[in-house]
Amino acid sequence: MPPKKKVVTDETTDTATAPAPKSTSKSAISDDFTADLINSLNKDIGHRVAYNLSSDQSPTHVKRWISTGSRQLDYIISNRRNGGLPEGRIIEIFGPPSIGKSHIATHIARSTQQMGGIVVYIDTENATNPENLQSLGVDISKRFVYVDTHCTEEVFDIAEKTILKAKAVSRNVPITIIWDSVAASSPKAELEGAYDKDTIGLQARVISKGMRKITGVIGDQSVLFVCLNQIRTKIGVLYGDPTAVPGGNAIPFHSSVRIRLGAGQQIKTNGDNVVGINVSAKTIKNKVGPPFRSANFRIIFGKGIEEHEELFDLLRETGKVTLDDGTVINVEGTGSWKYFNVATADGEVIVDKKFYKVEFRDKVMRDPEAAPWFETMLEKVMVKSSVTAADIDIDPESYEDVRALADQLSESGLDVSPE
Repeated sequence: MPPKKKVVTDETTDTATAPAPKSTSKSAISDDFTADLINSLNKDIGHRVAYNLSSDQSPTHVKRWISTGSRQLDYIISNRRNGGLPEGRIIEIFGPPSIGKSHIATHIARSTQQMGGIVVYIDTENATNPENLQSLGVDISKRFVYVDTHCTEEVFDIAEKTILKAKAVSRNVPITIIWDSVAASSPKAELEGAYDKDTIGLQARVISKGMRKITGVIGDQSVLFVCLNQIRTKIGVLYGDPTAVPGGNAIPFHSSVRIRLGAGQQIKTNGDNVVGINVSAKTIKNKVGPPFRSANFRIIFGKGIEEHEELFDLLRETGKVTLDDGTVINVEGTGSWKYFNVATADGEVIVDKKFYKVEFRDKVMRDPEAAPWFETMLEKVMVKSSVTAADIDIDPESYEDVRALADQLSESGLDVSPE
């Protein structure tokens, strides 16, 4: 019987003589499969529906931001410098009567025109004043289309046709459609029917259908669609917030940003003449930035939004801001005189401004020397990399705040149903 061969078990010898196994990266396989799946889906559907968000420009990417006219409001919406309202999204601005909704819409229209864009203003309230538009900087002679209709179905039909026709001429032109307002619109059956005809729930169904149809077009064509809405009081509510917005839940659901306007305290001169109102704005829903943030500003009739004093108070409350290179920007002053100064890490003073509070806009915000430092400080204060409880403003008595918070938690996968 032949002797058994000795089996070599030396691990070093085996490693040196055995052929190297073929290594296949799991991430490479996954990347190839992802790319193939995207191409396959687009080919099967017949048009572009699937994207790689890291390399492709999809409809969910925000290509441009359109200013609201308020620096604070732009920041709390977009959480970035030179931000504002996102293109390709639906925005709802709502609040009580005479709170400044149409005024802010006018500023949005002006910002769109300043970017070379086109504004379509759908006025279902029949309350727009051409002189007021011009006084606030809107050019009504060109790149501005005024639409007078009171029918909800026509609003969506006009909006869709406007988008397709305008984008057929130039795909890169900014387009803003303003619906003023949802509460003043009526479905066709209601307009053509008798006054005593029951149409409960009809408006909500029409808006729901219209939103389902137009949301995709707005995203694909990168159009800003702004819906102005009112606040109504619900009957029979004994506890909590009795207010709600008309038109059903479709607009709140499809909106990427919902802005609630409040306050409204009048601004009077020494002669008790009302020249403006104080406005508080809160983002109770925000898909492009942290929600539940607030901003305060003033609307001066015939002039527009003013917020230089509110910006001063915001920066003074923050105190000193230290940049990465050690530069310190400081806003202070509790007496009549206020101060804005910038110093290097070595203590060398670069900017030193002394002014009254009402002069903050002219002496700092518009000053060639101080303005860049002001913008840097404002960005440091307003842009939030992480949101804390101090940054969130939620009114537990507000139905809209609580509902928006519940929606946010539900989308995060948390169970918010009552026990």
